[in-house]
Amino acid sequence: MFFMLPIVHGNMSEFEPPPFDPHPFFRGGHLQTIAATREVSSDLLSPIQHVVSVSDGDSIVLHEDCPSDWVPGGRSILLVHGLSGCHSAPYMLRLAERFLKLGSRVFRMDMRGCGAARPLARNLAHAGRSDDVVSALDVIAAKSQEGPMLAIGVSLGAGQLLRAVGRIGCGVAIRPLWFERLERISVVAPPLDLRRCSVNMQRWSLRPYNYYFIRALLGSVPPGVHQRLEFQNAMSERRPRTLWELDDRITAPLSDFDGAEDYYEQSSACHVARFNPVPTLVLAAADDPIVPVGCFTDNPELWPQATRLFITNTGGHMGFLDRRRKCWIDEALLTWFSA
Repeated sequence: MFFMLPIVHGNMSEFEPPPFDPHPFFRGGHLQTIAATREVSSDLLSPIQHVVSVSDGDSIVLHEDCPSDWVPGGRSILLVHGLSGCHSAPYMLRLAERFLKLGSRVFRMDMRGCGAARPLARNLAHAGRSDDVVSALDVIAAKSQEGPMLAIGVSLGAGQLLRAVGRIGCGVAIRPLWFERLERISVVAPPLDLRRCSVNMQRWSLRPYNYYFIRALLGSVPPGVHQRLEFQNAMSERRPRTLWELDDRITAPLSDFDGAEDYYEQSSACHVARFNPVPTLVLAAADDPIVPVGCFTDNPELWPQATRLFITNTGGHMGFLDRRRKCWIDEALLTWFSA
């Protein structure tokens, strides 16, 4: 079952997610995390692609699915994937289908260098690319014709989304004209404190996760990044063995940060989350092996009145597989956006 921090956030105290009954054969954070990698297929989705220009000459791609009965003024929702993911990640397909069936216009985002945007980038996606999320919402705002907007971010994408609204809320970033139309958002397993998450990942017990992510990330480096001399020089040494080393040698210098420490400090959503004015649901698991639960609980001033935080006892990183072999987060998110 889930437990909730003893914090009541304003007028959203009436919201309760559906109960989570974990699958008996997928016990613990590691097995739940592995369960999240199950492949899914979709016959319902037939998206239209929109190439969106972002900074430094790069582009992201939005994959739009619009219900046949959608009318101007109807709801639109943005889905942002996690580290090493793309628009076709299992959770992206599941959520797109669920919201499409409910009549929402769905936009799945490929970060720069990911999915369909892979050949369109000379730079890397990273946690600080919150402006890319704003660029995606700019396009959705123009296409949705004054209709309400929603957004869901998962893992790395959750950090980008939360950082985007926090920066707007505190005045660091310009407040877009559409911002009042952003009715609700949700962030699932966001790596709030990048340094803490990276230090956590250096534990020997988590080396398999380092191997998995490093292999996936280096195997999908955009051709435009491969051509950069800085990348070639970084890869002339031995392969990075931890995500910290990857960020220090590749992510940070190729993204104009002064090493991993500087990247983590400048890009972590925890520094601006308290300024987020948008009604927000944060979902996390106490046994997430990648994002320590203390990131969510140690600072009582982290969450503003407009945010609801729910932490389940188990669920791993983006697993949340229930007794019916369904992903509980799908139902929790549908409940949140229907409240």
